[in-house]
Amino acid sequence: MPYTLSRGHEDEGDPGQAGVSLGRLLQERLLRSAADATDRIPADRAVTWCLPWDEAVPGDSPLAGILVYAQGGQVSPAGLRALEKRGAGALVVAGPCGDPGACTLPVLSVSEAVTFRDLSRLVGELALARETHVMRYGLSVHHSLVELLYRGAGLTALCFQMARLSASAAAILDAQFRVLAFESGPVRGLDPDAVAKALRSTVIAPADIDRRHSAQVLTWGAADNAPLTLVTSPILLAGRHDGWVAVISTAQPHPHDLSEHRVVAEQSATIVGTEMLRMRSIEQAEEKARGDFVQALLHGRFTTAREIEARAAHYDFPVGSDYGVVVAGGLPGLGGPESQASPSQYAVAAARLAPAEDARTLATMIGDVLAVIREVPPPSGPSGPEMADRSLGEYAAVLQKELDCRVGRPVTVAWGRTVHGAGKIFDSYREARLALELCGRLGLQGAHGFSGMRVFATLAGLAGNDEARSFAAELLAPLRGQHTGVADLEKSVITYIQSGGNINAAARALHIHRNTMLYRLDRASRLLNLDLREAEHQFAVWLASKLDLFFDTARTVDRDVWPR
Repeated sequence: MPYTLSRGHEDEGDPGQAGVSLGRLLQERLLRSAADATDRIPADRAVTWCLPWDEAVPGDSPLAGILVYAQGGQVSPAGLRALEKRGAGALVVAGPCGDPGACTLPVLSVSEAVTFRDLSRLVGELALARETHVMRYGLSVHHSLVELLYRGAGLTALCFQMARLSASAAAILDAQFRVLAFESGPVRGLDPDAVAKALRSTVIAPADIDRRHSAQVLTWGAADNAPLTLVTSPILLAGRHDGWVAVISTAQPHPHDLSEHRVVAEQSATIVGTEMLRMRSIEQAEEKARGDFVQALLHGRFTTAREIEARAAHYDFPVGSDYGVVVAGGLPGLGGPESQASPSQYAVAAARLAPAEDARTLATMIGDVLAVIREVPPPSGPSGPEMADRSLGEYAAVLQKELDCRVGRPVTVAWGRTVHGAGKIFDSYREARLALELCGRLGLQGAHGFSGMRVFATLAGLAGNDEARSFAAELLAPLRGQHTGVADLEKSVITYIQSGGNINAAARALHIHRNTMLYRLDRASRLLNLDLREAEHQFAVWLASKLDLFFDTARTVDRDVWPR
């Protein structure tokens, strides 16, 4: 059986205050015969210490919670007003005290045999006994929760233990007031989302909380108008706020119960925070290991199929399925390490997007590029590859929309063609990076698949062809450099070809005069020794330009993706 606060009177009054109540003091034999001189003794007022009249009246320091002792002949109206102004807890007068008049300070008249030593000793012993009593209960609560923490039982078990210790409902919420664990206990029909809403609208910010009494008592009316009392404490570790713990009871709880709820909330806050820190460390370690596995797949660092199978079995990743890679580039970390826009969170969000039955999704960040390995349905019939590419495109569209919201601006997403087997994921990743780089160079936005860039997908087969490289370099060389006598001569020629050989359209696109465009084309024809008005020569220059763009893009991408 856990230790519980006894239902005596030592904890009556405001549970948030230290000390002992006046009502509890009056039950002691020493003050049992005390006479109320003002007829308005607040029994729930807490006192923490006792001072003699001669020390209490002089000065201007606050006297909140201080019980003042005086002999009958010492009391004066001016002294009473000074004590009242400085918020003294009460005045005990040994002997006749006379008429206190309109003074609102509680005044007790006791026998002349009661000395200051007797009274101060009584107050000190009772206050210390109460603090010791609460401390013993706090240690009992701490011990029962730490046992669960040691066993790694998790937040749900800790929340259940909080509810059992307090005989009330309990909840654990993160810093954004999302419910992480909830136990209704005897409070039936309580909606955890309603509790989160109540805390969000009424709780005090962690920076404004008095660290000596961090628990807050809130009164809240639920949907059925049944009043609830919430005792909540922030989860603060090393200055970091990770959330809230709350104990919820119906109606107005007994002061004794409220004291217990405070202790449970304050003790559980640190232990729950420790468990959250442990869980976060485990998640980060698992995420790092998963990211290393994904990067090894993307960069083709596995040397044998057996090595892939051994690592893939740990993540329940089938090595014989069909996969495609989706990438998004230029993702900034817009917040702190735990913000939703931080790089570590992009991969987590991407892996959870558009879940599909029996389809694995692994994601990681490689620099500022988000890379996602997406399992696709196996091909069925002649349209299988098209269906797989469509499936990747649908996921890419969902990913782009999510990233646009997180980053706050349009993000370009690209994907490679589907491959069979985990050992070939590198090929899809390279194509996805090629498509992403080409989109950047061509000024394309949105989601684009490598297979949809039909010209470059066709040219991919010439990536290692030295003859194609020489053709592109030799044909375009005369249009480059200072010797041409015309700035951006190559751009002018390519714009003319892309305009279908229309001089006026090309001039408008370049914002130059038609005669200037004619001069540039004539100059380019002489340098190339080709008549650019002929379709065959236009095609040759256009093909050389596309080859050169693809080769340069491939060199840039291969520096990043080629296994070291």
